[in-house]
Amino acid sequence: MSILQKSVGAPFICKVYLDFNGSLTPTNSEDAQNFYNSSGNQYTWKPLYFSIKKVSFTETPKETSAGTQYTQKLSLSFPNSDDVRTDRIEKIKTTKFVRLELSNGVSYVLGRNDFFQNKPLEISATSTAYKTTISFKITTMFSIGVLQINDVSNALDFLIPFIYPNNLTSI
Repeated sequence: MSILQKSVGAPFICKVYLDFNGSLTPTNSEDAQNFYNSSGNQYTWKPLYFSIKKVSFTETPKETSAGTQYTQKLSLSFPNSDDVRTDRIEKIKTTKFVRLELSNGVSYVLGRNDFFQNKPLEISATSTAYKTTISFKITTMFSIGVLQINDVSNALDFLIPFIYPNNLTSI
């Protein structure tokens, strides 16, 4: 596909995942947006419930003497009328990376502001009696990139030798 062709459709954010301790690495491929895209393990992402009509993502470029600087911001809201709202908000504030999954299957990632993440996300929470709005913000040197998930689902089979039984009932 040529980068000058029309992009397909108008996707929307349908899923948001949080990562609290994983790591992302820049891609190194001629087929992908080299350096801008990231790759990571599929098992470190935890889904976050949110009101699908109350999510927004913005990316604002600003020209500086060092080049273009991008400010990326994701805001989302969810109901907060339960007993664990405070624990949930405090856990969300420890987020390292945020994955946005669009309705067309593409995933973007917030949090990598350089080759590796050298500055954490700025996370703020605002609550009313009915809902909490969480905002994730980061200033970065490049536009948001696509996340390529490494599927390691077959690694377990590889790591368990065949000479050992899979369960104790076959002994």
